[in-house]
Amino acid sequence: MATTRYSDVRARDTDRADVCGLLDAALADGQLTAAEHAARTARAMRAKSFGELDELIDDLQVPDGLANAPAVRVDRRRPRRWLAPVSALVAAFVAGAMIGGISRCGVDLPGSSEDVPDLTTGAGLGYFLAEYRAEFGDLVADKVTLFPKYVVVDRQQPGSASETGDYYYNGDFRSSRTSERERGTRTFDLSTIDVPAVAGLLAGAPQSVRRPNGVVTHVMLSFGSTGPVDLGPVLQIYVKDQGGSSGSLTATFAGEPLAVFPPTR
Repeated sequence: MATTRYSDVRARDTDRADVCGLLDAALADGQLTAAEHAARTARAMRAKSFGELDELIDDLQVPDGLANAPAVRVDRRRPRRWLAPVSALVAAFVAGAMIGGISRCGVDLPGSSEDVPDLTTGAGLGYFLAEYRAEFGDLVADKVTLFPKYVVVDRQQPGSASETGDYYYNGDFRSSRTSERERGTRTFDLSTIDVPAVAGLLAGAPQSVRRPNGVVTHVMLSFGSTGPVDLGPVLQIYVKDQGGSSGSLTATFAGEPLAVFPPTR
């Protein structure tokens, strides 16, 4: 039987989040510039395998708090020395998250508009949908990930079913690159989102995952498999508290809760 290589093992959302946390810490420590951080974070959220994630952190020093994360724990990886106390970095990120300056998986991107509301709230979602329609003339997408201060979008390139355009929104839309679009990729229409219903889910997400003092770190919109029945596109709302415990809530675009995943620690 063939042995699966480490680099080919499929990454989970928790693995992507671990790498985003390392990238956040590397930005705060001065290892990455804001532009490098933004580019690597976007790639991390789209990574399909551990090999792709490893490319993003191979040149970084790893904090003790993430040294045992699956995406980092590789026998062949050389030892790395972390220059700043992890506790100080964690405190900085928690403080930043509470005032809106820094959040898990990202910080304000260069050139972001101060007038853009928190995009992980009902008001922010409605604002983004209006901006999206104005930019593209429709509300069609392959995948959308909303962070408090910016959004990452995959959408089919016009006239090409085999190409995906990668876009970033933080007050303005920017196209970063074109990538291969996997055969069978399903497109959804953001106009089917019941914004008032989803707004209630977003506001109550910390309580729903039993972390009332937590904050929504990001919201992923994509086709997800939650059982044998095809329920169409879903929202996955991720919450993290000051102690690092995280949980998530999955719901339909109509705002119907499908599953609640309790804190992982």
